[in-house]
Parts: sequence; structure tokens; C-alpha cells
Amino acid sequence: MKRVTLFVLLSLLCFACAQNKKEKQDELLVFCAASLTNVVSELVEIYEAKHNCSIQLNFASSGTLARQIEHGAQAAVFISANEKWVDYLTGLHLMVPETKKKVAGNSMVVIAPANSDIDFLSFEHSFTETFKGRLAIGDPKHVPAGDYAWQAIENAGYAKALDNRILPAKDVRSAMMVVELGEVEMGIVYKTDALQSRKVKIITEIPSELYSPIGFYAMVLKQKNDEQGQLFNKFLSSNEAKTIWIKHGFKIE
Repeated sequence: MKRVTLFVLLSLLCFACAQNKKEKQDELLVFCAASLTNVVSELVEIYEAKHNCSIQLNFASSGTLARQIEHGAQAAVFISANEKWVDYLTGLHLMVPETKKKVAGNSMVVIAPANSDIDFLSFEHSFTETFKGRLAIGDPKHVPAGDYAWQAIENAGYAKALDNRILPAKDVRSAMMVVELGEVEMGIVYKTDALQSRKVKIITEIPSELYSPIGFYAMVLKQKNDEQGQLFNKFLSSNEAKTIWIKHGFKIE
């Protein structure tokens, strides 16, 4: 009887260990640009419902995430708001080159608080004279949206006039938040972010020729290059996923 009991206990223990191991294999950590919070959260819900997988999301600026990966963060997939940071990590031999893909595009807009007296202005004509306050953008040093914004500012000839009026934010969502709170008079963010907020309004869309083409790129990391990571990375550009990207206002080529 004791032998039977011991056998049962050992069998249960082995089964539990196998289950725990399986659960660990099915966990996926995805590092994702803050500007993709809504759309990627919805994509994850769809993916989890169809696969035996639990996905944890870490949102921040692409530059911040890239630095975390560089210093050993155990992410499986990285979704960047530009090509620069996935290429940076590829140069460090941390990514699987053949998994790189552009999943969506976007555009840049000028926003103001919803209760602002300004309803429209031209970015190309006397933009800096239209308002007197500060302008919120993502920090161009590590936030792709801030880089695109600063490109537009420089190419339009406003760099000198706005040099002391820029309020850099840790990511594009934070830049929009200070506009929502009325702490600044204007901001430059992705169009998709502006469309999701009732507390801001779009004043004008910035001509696309003033900044580099916007692309969101996904890639698998070498340290977590397994089947689940590969599958999720492919899902991001699937026909099913494309409908979700479009629903959230992103551009699909």
C-alpha cells in the first residue's frame, strides 16, 4: 500500500513539474513602443485566445526599451516605433535578422487641449507665431515620435524659434498627457494617439515630406528565439492583425 501511495505521489509531482515547465514555455514577454499601447493590447487579446500563451507587455519609449534589452532584459519580441532601434540591437547581435518586419505606419499631427481657442493653424506658415506657449514632444534622443517631430521643426525652419519652448517627454503618450492637462499650449504626437483622446484636438496634420517615413518594426530576440515568439511576430503582420491596425488609425502598406 505504501508503495502504491508513493508511486501516486511521485506521478503527481512529475505531472506538476511538467505542467509548470509547459506554462513557463508558454509565457511571452513583449517590449513595445508606448504609442502602440491600445492596438497591441487588443492584438494580444486576440492572439492569447487562439494560442496556449500568456503575453506580458512592457511599454516605454523605443530607445528606453532598446537600452533595457542591451543590458540583458529577457524580452522575446521587440516592437519599435522606428527602424533605428531594431537595427541598433541587430548591430549588437541581439536580434534574429530575418524576423525583422515593418508592421504599420503613421503620421504626425499638432494637437492642443480640447478647450483651446485655436481650432486650426498651418504648420508651414508662421506656426511659431500662432501660439506663445510651450510645445510638448517626445524626447528626440530616445523617443521616435520626438525625433520625427524635431525633424519637422527643423525642416520647417522653426528650430531656433522653438529651441527654448520645447518640453521633452519620456514618451509620446506623456507628451500628449501634458497637452491633455493643459500644461502646454501645443504638442506634436502621432495621429493615432491624438485620435484616441477626447481631451485634445488635432489642429493640423504635418506634411509628411518634413519628416522621415514613419514605420513600426517588430523583431524576435535571439535569446528567446522559440516557436511562440516566432508565431506572435508573424501574427503582427497577418491579415487578421492588419484589420486591427487599420481600426486604430495606423497605415498599412
